Order: sequence, then structure tokens, then C-alpha cells
Amino acid sequence: MAKDHTGYHIPKGFSATGLIYRSIRYYFRNSIKGVTINMARFGDTYSAIFPGNRLVIVTRDAGFVNYVLRENHTNYHKSEFTSDKAARLFGNGLLFSNGDYWLRQRRLIQPGFHSKRLQGLYDIVAGTVDEYLTTFPTGDNVDIYPLVHQLAFEIAIRSLFNVELPPGMMVELSTLFHGLQEFFVKEVNRPLRKLTYPLTGADRLAKRRSENLRGLIRDIIRRRRIDPGTYNDLLDMLLSARYEDTGLPMDEDPIIDEVLVLLFAGHETTANTLSWMLGLIASQPSVLKKLQEEVEGIDANGSIRNEYINAVINESMRLRPAAWMTDRVALKDDRYGPYSYPKGTIILSFFYGLHRHKDHWEDGEAFRPERFLDENGKMKKPTAYFPFGAGPRMCIGNNFAMAEMSIFVQAFFRKFSIAPTGQVPVLMPLMTLRPDKVILKVMGRGA
Repeated sequence: MAKDHTGYHIPKGFSATGLIYRSIRYYFRNSIKGVTINMARFGDTYSAIFPGNRLVIVTRDAGFVNYVLRENHTNYHKSEFTSDKAARLFGNGLLFSNGDYWLRQRRLIQPGFHSKRLQGLYDIVAGTVDEYLTTFPTGDNVDIYPLVHQLAFEIAIRSLFNVELPPGMMVELSTLFHGLQEFFVKEVNRPLRKLTYPLTGADRLAKRRSENLRGLIRDIIRRRRIDPGTYNDLLDMLLSARYEDTGLPMDEDPIIDEVLVLLFAGHETTANTLSWMLGLIASQPSVLKKLQEEVEGIDANGSIRNEYINAVINESMRLRPAAWMTDRVALKDDRYGPYSYPKGTIILSFFYGLHRHKDHWEDGEAFRPERFLDENGKMKKPTAYFPFGAGPRMCIGNNFAMAEMSIFVQAFFRKFSIAPTGQVPVLMPLMTLRPDKVILKVMGRGA
């Protein structure tokens, strides 16, 4: 390989020249398919030299993934490839920060996401879901993706700000945020797009959207600071948090950063998982029937503890992980197994491939929620499973996300039944794993 990488035992893979041809397929068609084809050629771990002589290692080896994310996590940061781009638009929140600042923020915010502290949010989620489902359409060809996407955004907003926002403000928040998010996704997945910015002005528009969005959130925060009421929402948690070393609260801008991260990470991943899940359930009448039986006689809190509902959600995240890949950059030279590699190497953990690997999953392409249950019907935890990442940077909102999806399942399947239409959702592996659309037959229960 390249001169700078001699002396290391780097996995087989592509040289910079070889990658040029492959990158067309990798970036602009279906990157999951591209990585899978590469692994069929080179094995579970392979390498590539990117422009600038940057070494990238892609792996679906469970041990390697665990080593990078857990066992030797102190030697790895989020790579600047995505984090710096995101921080420019969304701020330096937990998802995008690194080092001592990230650790300080994580320690500050983590207690607010303990399962007991989240109990107060579950009523907000349940109320939002119930209200939204009263106008959920039925019919023979309903694209449920945009509907679930909007619901997840409303849950995120109400969980953050448990007040009635003026309708105009809710629309403006949604418009600004989704416009900014789409710009970011395109910038990451189409790097050459930035060459058109001087002509299109897309970069300037994104910056204005970011400033306007931060202004709206800043106004909400300032009004909350002088409000004597208690709202038991995530903003209350952020405002009341105190650094353990100083006893001081967060300043205004870091609070805005964390609010934007919670919006960015919370609603998109949940919307994608729920949409994929409904499509998978519709294709399995036995799973649908079992779910309809399970949701009878339980309330929202009961759904959070229901083993089968949790198994269905976990199996959906196994087959369609919203975070289908994650990146880390080595801070020092390192080695794993037969491989050694230099400081600055980017390690890409390919969760989508690992979640199907024949060494860990029997009939890995099949949708079988029972694989997450033991002989007594209790949840079990597979080792080669990373739906929320792993280690200290594991998704801070994983408990809330699981509860939110459980509450949705209980409310939705008490009210509706679904059936497939023959449409097969197309994988869109962007920053998260989206479907292009999920078209189902939606029927009211008892109709």
C-alpha cells in the first residue's frame, strides 16, 4: 500500500487508485451493497486508502468492533469527517464532540436519562402518540414513512419543551430543522457538492437556517428561565443540571447545542426504526397476530416492560439498524488480532453486516423476534448486537427510545391492523438507514 503505511499489518483492500473506480458505486448508489460486495471479496475486515493518503478500515468483526468501541475506547474519537461538518451546523453537542469536553458534558447529562428519571416523559409520549393517531389515515396504499417521521418529530419537540408552542413556531422549527438536516446529509454523502456552493448559495442558506433555528430555541430557553413553573421535560433537565466540579449550570449556547443533538439523534433514528418495523410486521402475519394479542389489556407503561414488544423492536433494529455504520479515528498506533495500523486510521464499524453475520445469527435475513427471547419468554442479550452503539459513547437516549417505540407499538396496534401492498422499501443508507417509502394497507381494528 502507500509508503506511510509500510511496517504495519494492514488488512487486504483497495489502493487509492483502486478506490476511485469503486467509490462511484460506494458513494452514489448503495453503500451497504458496496461494503457487502467488498467483504465478500476481502473478508470481514478490509482497508482502503482515501484521498490524502488516509487509511480506512471497514469491519464487521464483532471482536474488532467491541475492541474499538469498548475495550480500548480511550484511543478513539469520533472522526472529524462527519463530526466537524455537523458541529458547524448543529453545535458541539454530545453526538459531535470529543475529548475532555465530551466527557464533562456526558457526566453532566447522563443522570437525566436514567430510566427512573424518564418516567415523567412517558406520559408526554403517550399523549402525543394518542393525539396523533386520531388523524392517522387508513387505506389500501398509505405511505407511513412521512407520517411516522412527523410523529417522531412532534414527540421530540414535546419531550424537550412540554408546553404548547404556537402552531407557527412548530412549523418553523420543523421547516428549519429538516432543511438543515437534509443539507447535512447531502454534504456528507456527496462531498463534491461543496464545489457548487458559490453558485447555488446552499451553504449560506444552511448557515442562516442554523442561526434562525438557534434563535428560536434561545427564545424558548430564555422564557423558561423566568418561568416559575415545572414542566418535567428534557429542557428542565438541561437547565437544572450542574457540573460536579463547579456546581454551575450550563451556559445558554451549550444548552442549545444539546437540544439540537437530541432533536437530530432522537427523531430521525426512531422514525426510521418504526417505519422499517411496521413494514417487517406487515410481512409476518404471525408476528402481527401475536402483537395484537400482547397489546390488549396493557397500558403505555405496560408496553415498556412487555417482553414480546421489546423483542419485535430489537429484531427490527437488528435487520434495519438506524445507525448502520459508525466511525472512530485512532489517536495512537494500535493493533487488533493480526492487524496493526497507524495513528489517524479511521475504523468504520459495519453494524448492518454484523447484525446478519452467519457466525452470530441463524437465518440472519429472516425477521424472527423470538430470537431475542429465551425459553421462558424473557429477553436475552446477544453479544454481536449494537443497535445503539457500545461503550462510553453508547447512545445516551437508548432507554427513552425503546420506551417511545414500545408506547407507539401498543397504541398503534390497539387501533390499527396492517397488511403488505407488495411495495418493497428501498434501503437509503445515508447518515441513518432510511426507507424511501413504506406503503402499507392500514385498517382500523374492528372495521
